Amino acid sequence: MAEGKKDAPKLNQRMVSSLSKRTAAAHSWHDLEIGPEAPLIFNAVVEITKGSKVKYELDKKTGMIKVDRILYSSVVYPHNYGFVPRTLCEDGDPIDVLVLMQEPVIPGCFLRAKAIGLMPMIDQAR
Repeated sequence: MAEGKKDAPKLNQRMVSSLSKRTAAAHSWHDLEIGPEAPLIFNAVVEITKGSKVKYELDKKTGMIKVDRILYSSVVYPHNYGFVPRTLCEDGDPIDVLVLMQEPVIPGCFLRAKAIGLMPMIDQAR
């Protein structure tokens, strides 16, 4: 071995070193851009899938999507539902968005959406 060169660390040492240097996961509310074409076309993060009886919501601390509750009735979400990143409403939550499309998409994904209107909403009497 040439002088001044060190042996490469063993594989398990490299893996531990790599894992210890990990950074925090991206936060879908704070880290995702709203998009360069906003307000007409913007990024939307889906929390609840079209046709779902499971109400998911953003966990503000971790940025992950968590189960809030199960709807025990015949009511389902008619379309994909979520929020617009880097926005803030009077209730302390990001702006809600209802994404009208034919197919359901998985909670936690983001997509480009086109604004076609506004709809007033009462969120648990707030």
